[in-house]
Amino acid sequence: MRVRDYMTAKAITIDAGADYQQAFEIMERHGLHHLPVTDGQQRVVGLLTRRDMQMAARLFHEAPAEVSDVMHTPVTTIAPDAPLAAAIDLMMDGHIGCLPVSEDGGSHLVGIITETDLMRALSDLLARQGK
Repeated sequence: MRVRDYMTAKAITIDAGADYQQAFEIMERHGLHHLPVTDGQQRVVGLLTRRDMQMAARLFHEAPAEVSDVMHTPVTTIAPDAPLAAAIDLMMDGHIGCLPVSEDGGSHLVGIITETDLMRALSDLLARQGK
């Protein structure tokens, strides 16, 4: 089982210079809990979570603030050909809920894998075992 088998391809992203309220709107519209942040060359430079957005709302209220002011950095990424077990280890060790998937360490985003994707993989594995 590989990351590419369960990742969400073509992850929705936001530019680091965008207003954080735009990020909130994107996350709400698409039902996302994680939003990769990219620069002008589509390199992963950060990650936003729902918790980040809640903290930003309390801190900035209605004042404008850039996504770069609230995003997590640095970002741990994983290759699409990596085993799912490696994704689980990285997420557990880092106490993180997702990993952007990159072919080259962050310069070329090809997807995202989340805890929900890993639960789907577990469900598939159990179903194959007849349990």
